[in-house]
Amino acid sequence: MTQKILRQASTMSLILLMLFSSCNGQSNAHKDKIVAQTTVQKETQSLKVNGKIVNELGKDIRDVLQDREGNYWFATYGEGIYYAKRERLFQITDKDGLGSNFVADIKEDSAGNLWFNTSEGLNKFDGNFFIDFADTLKNAPKEDLELEKEGLFFCYNGNVYHYDGKRFAQFVIHPATYKPSPTNLDRPYGVYCILKDKSGNIWFGTDQQGVCRYDGKTFTYFTEQGLNRGAVRAIFQDKRGDIWFGNNGFGLFRYDGKTLTNFTEQNGLGNPDFVNKKTTSARKANLARVWTINEDNEGNLWIGTIDNGAWKYDGKNLKNFTTKDGLANEKVSTIYKDKQNSLWFITEGEGISKLNGQTFEKVIK
Repeated sequence: MTQKILRQASTMSLILLMLFSSCNGQSNAHKDKIVAQTTVQKETQSLKVNGKIVNELGKDIRDVLQDREGNYWFATYGEGIYYAKRERLFQITDKDGLGSNFVADIKEDSAGNLWFNTSEGLNKFDGNFFIDFADTLKNAPKEDLELEKEGLFFCYNGNVYHYDGKRFAQFVIHPATYKPSPTNLDRPYGVYCILKDKSGNIWFGTDQQGVCRYDGKTFTYFTEQGLNRGAVRAIFQDKRGDIWFGNNGFGLFRYDGKTLTNFTEQNGLGNPDFVNKKTTSARKANLARVWTINEDNEGNLWIGTIDNGAWKYDGKNLKNFTTKDGLANEKVSTIYKDKQNSLWFITEGEGISKLNGQTFEKVIK
């Protein structure tokens, strides 16, 4: 496995507790280009890495993750990564070894390595180096997915990859008959989101083909009621076992194991102006462009829209939350639940708002 290790890091130290896990084939040191290296120092089995101390978070946050030690990582669009530990905030950029300052999302594997999906490739941070896996993904073999295997899924350039802790494999969800022209940039089977449900099935939210479920043998596509007429940006399974789909245009859908229903249309919260490609209607609150879904500790469902704030559904009633309730803006792209069961609302271009009861407080640092 060829790997590229990015630029030499600066001298400021940032503490991250991690276990080191290497990939198969990393003994091919003659193929590795080392361009980043940090000074490793142990402090209660912690590793120190580089970054600079800053006073507050940037505004254009794209993702947040709380690692196994309780530290918070923030991906940004243009400002690299922010990292918070013990009341101190650090910033890591391409000058410190990160492949790009444009980072879409963050994942953590079972060994404690962090993975950053950047505009210039997929980077693994193992506590010592940032390692670029873009070439590895390009050469990953196409294989059937074994559902019992644990690991991470990555959506990269519209394709699906599974990492089992040792190697990558590409998993193809489109039919064998689908063979687009290389010049055709339209990718209806491009994947935005992935969920492994409580029964072990894998669900894929696609650009124009609705939702695909893989049970280990069969691909089943859910396309009814407009689910395939907009990109499916979010998939979530609630405590009851129902699975919810967030569609960018046709709203919120619920699948109870037997029936697929358009929850948005049932509640009269559609936005025909957007669907008809006119404009985003400001005449009334709507639940049409759903980008993220999560659940609080009481079992209330929280739905984030990219133009109408957040919605709370308690099983009976829906309530809309906007800037009047403290949200930084009404473009909610991600709702993240941390290990303390607190909900973080990423508002595009305006940072993060954290739910405090029925109101929101902006997270500065």
